[in-house]
Amino acid sequence: MVPNLPGQPLMNTSFWLILTTSTRFRPGKFALPIIPSHVEAFTAPHYLILGTVAVTISLWCWKPAVAIAGSEGIIACLPILVFYGSGLLSKEDFNNLPWNVIMLVAGGVSLGSAVEASKLLRIVGGAISQSMSGASLWMVTTVFSCFIFIVSSATSHTVSAIIILPLLAEIGAGIGHPRLMVMGGALACSCAMALPVSSFPNTAAVSVENELGKQYLQPSDIVKLGVQMTVICASVLISFGFGIMYLMGF
Repeated sequence: MVPNLPGQPLMNTSFWLILTTSTRFRPGKFALPIIPSHVEAFTAPHYLILGTVAVTISLWCWKPAVAIAGSEGIIACLPILVFYGSGLLSKEDFNNLPWNVIMLVAGGVSLGSAVEASKLLRIVGGAISQSMSGASLWMVTTVFSCFIFIVSSATSHTVSAIIILPLLAEIGAGIGHPRLMVMGGALACSCAMALPVSSFPNTAAVSVENELGKQYLQPSDIVKLGVQMTVICASVLISFGFGIMYLMGF
């Protein structure tokens, strides 16, 4: 997205400095195993995998397909049916799935669903909106961005976006800048990375183990570094990001 491009080099450089200066991640602390490369010819299973991935992503991006299926989750069942139905994956593969990661993600989604069903976010958002009556556009955007950082870190990017963005559209329409509020909210959802459940990459990173079954990362590592990175992203978004979105007419 154009509003996020100017601040991206600054955020990437900051992330690199945080990772390289952290005691736990200094060079020589530990070494990743060397993965040998094998030259293999493409066979039918490879084409089946690529075709299934392409079809699944295409259906996710095609709104009529999502409307017919009911949700993106139903479309996500397609790879399961193809891979297990064709015998490409077996019962052993199913049993060896990282169920701890799956349940962690499911817990975050359930938390988001509970918040949405209880209308908690709408109540909190309405209270924040009333308290910000008469405030400047920048102040409203900043307050709601900080609110999104907290919610997205506790649930997940996708769940928080589904729940919060419609609320931001209503609030933005009331102050004459719905596109700016929605765009800023979408970027704020992506900036949240303070907890292992904040996104699937965070969750997957915590579950990676070496050949002895020891985790490379602990949840405390994600929290320690993720909070710093979230603060940096927030600072860039409410400064560079807001200015660019405003100048672009959002």
